[in-house]
Amino acid sequence: MTLLATQTLWQAIYDRLAADVPLMAAISGIYDPAPEGQSLPYLTIGEGMARDWSAKDFSGQEHLVDIHVWSGKPGGGEVRTLADQVASLLADQNLVLAGHQLVGLKFIFFENFFEGDGEVRHGILRFRARTIQTL
Repeated sequence: MTLLATQTLWQAIYDRLAADVPLMAAISGIYDPAPEGQSLPYLTIGEGMARDWSAKDFSGQEHLVDIHVWSGKPGGGEVRTLADQVASLLADQNLVLAGHQLVGLKFIFFENFFEGDGEVRHGILRFRARTIQTL
């Protein structure tokens, strides 16, 4: 059994997003990282962190997970629409994790901006997940 739930959490997030037909019809894929020259729009499951969230009677972790939305359309409409789809698919959902139980998955924030080239819009959603190790 693995101590950290990070890999199983990331996989469960990917599986949940990839199983949604409307989301997958709207994007070219979900990557970590995206291949060079990938057509827009797409998602990446990016940075994250985990820290101890244990108590006397359980071993747990708190995770921060970033989902990135990439768009080439002018304005922020596409990024906001995709971010809303992602948030709806993940926030407060009960994902199944191997060796761990997901106690909560909460939306923390969303921001979007243009990348340095001024042509690609980049949105970031952050989620907080709390997990407990199971036997």
